[in-house]
Amino acid sequence: MTWSLRLLMAVVIIAAMVYGAALTLALTGSLGSTTAIIVLVVGAVLLPIALFILRRRFWSPLNALGSGIRQVAAGDLTTQVSVDREDELGNIAAHFNQMTHVLRAEEQGRFAAAGELLGGVAHEVNNPLMAIASHAELRLADANLPAEQRNEMQSILRQAQRAAKLLRGLLRFVRAGEKRSATVNMNDVVRSAIDLVSYRFSIDEISIEGRLDPELPTVVGDANRLEQVIVNLLSNALDALRSVTPPRRLIVDSFTDDTGGRVCVTVTDNGPGVAPEIVPRLFHPFASTKGVRGTGLGLYISRQLVREAEGELDLVKHAESGARFLVWLPSARVPVPTAPAAAPQAASAAPPAPSAGTLSGIRILLVDDEELVRRPMARFLAKRGAEIKEAADGLAALERLAEGFEPQVILADLRMPRMDGSEFYQHLQEQRPELAERLLFLSGDITHLAGRGLAEVPRDRVLVKPVELAEVERRIVAFVREKAA
Repeated sequence: MTWSLRLLMAVVIIAAMVYGAALTLALTGSLGSTTAIIVLVVGAVLLPIALFILRRRFWSPLNALGSGIRQVAAGDLTTQVSVDREDELGNIAAHFNQMTHVLRAEEQGRFAAAGELLGGVAHEVNNPLMAIASHAELRLADANLPAEQRNEMQSILRQAQRAAKLLRGLLRFVRAGEKRSATVNMNDVVRSAIDLVSYRFSIDEISIEGRLDPELPTVVGDANRLEQVIVNLLSNALDALRSVTPPRRLIVDSFTDDTGGRVCVTVTDNGPGVAPEIVPRLFHPFASTKGVRGTGLGLYISRQLVREAEGELDLVKHAESGARFLVWLPSARVPVPTAPAAAPQAASAAPPAPSAGTLSGIRILLVDDEELVRRPMARFLAKRGAEIKEAADGLAALERLAEGFEPQVILADLRMPRMDGSEFYQHLQEQRPELAERLLFLSGDITHLAGRGLAEVPRDRVLVKPVELAEVERRIVAFVREKAA
C-alpha cells in the first residue's frame, strides 16, 4: 500500500478517535473544560475533512470502476475509466482499461485474421473464375457461334460473375478496416447482404419476402460496416429457421418511421423466437443463443457498429412465432433516385464488346503467371488489333522490356512468383518511371494492394478479377487516351 493511502487511513482513524473522545466528554458532562472544547473543535474540523478526502480517494474511484463494469456487462467494450493516481485503486483502474483493450483487440483480431485468410483464397479462386469467364467471353465474341452453344456460354459467364460477386462481398465483409463514413442507401446495403447469404435459401427451403421502400432517404455511415450488421442479422435468422419445419419465412423490410427522421430496416423470421431468459442479456458480449456453435459477439458487435452511425439495433419481437430485429439510423435527408424494390437478380451476360480494331496499333505487355488467364486475354486483345507480348512474372516482363519492346500499356497481375506486380511497379518507378505510369493492375483482392514491394499501387488503376474482357478493352482504350491527353 502506498504511503499516501496509509497516511489517509491514519488521518481518518485519528479524526474518528478525536471526535469519539469529544463525544465521550460531552456525554460525561466535562464539555465545559478548555481541553474538551479544543478536542471537540479539532474533531469537528478533522472528521469532515477526512471524510471528504476519503470520498475523493476511495468512493469516487470505486464508483467509476463500478460504472465501468456495468457498461462492459451491458456490452460496451470501449469503456475506459480515469486513472488519477498511481496507487492501488489507480492500478486497478489501469488494469481494467487494459482488460477492455484486450477484449477489443481480440474481437478485431478475429476479423483481421479472417480477412488475411480470405484474401489469399480470393486470389486463388478468382484466377480460375477469370479463366472460365474469359474462355466463355472469348467464345461469345465469335459471331458464328451456334445459338445453343451461345446460351451455354452465357450461362457459364453468368455463374462465374455471380461467384465473383459473392467473393468480393465476403472480402468487403471481413475487411471493413478503417471507418469510412459516406452517404449510404440502406436498400443497396440490404441487397448486398442478401446476396451474401442467398445460397442458403434453396438449401434450407427458406423464402425471402418483404419490401424495400424505393423512396428511402439516405443515411450517413460506413456501408461495409452496416452490411456486416445486416449479414449478421440475416445469418442469425437463417440459423433459427433451420430448427422449424417449413414453411420457413425470412422477411426484410425498409421504411421510414412516422416522423421521417429515421431510416429503419427490420429482419423478421418465423422461427422459434428468443427465449425470455436470454432477452435481457442478448446484446451483451459472449451471450449466445447458439450454444457451443456461437461466439456470443455477433449481436454485441452489430449494435456497436450501428451506434457508431448514431443509430440503434434492438429486438422488437421475441415471441415463439419468431423474432424481429430493428435497425434504425438517422436520415441524411438527401433524396435518392427511385430504385427497384425487389432484390437484385443474377448478373447478366457481358455487354456487347466493341467492334474489332478498337485497339489497333496499341502495344500491350501482358504479365500474369496463370496461363489459363493470360492466353485467352491475349487472344481477345489481339483480335481487337493490339500488339501483344506476354510474360509469366515481373522478371520475365523486365526481359521483354530489355529486348526493346516499348508498350503503351502494361497489364500486370499483383500476385506472381519470383517478382510480383508491386515489386515490378517499384522497380519501374526506380529505373524507368515513364513505364511505371503505363501500368494497369489485375488483382483478386483489391483490399490488399501492397504485395511484397514497398510501393502500394494506385487503387484507381486496379482491375478486380474476374474482370470481363470487354471491360479490360474499355479500360485500356480510356487509359491510352488519358495518357495521350
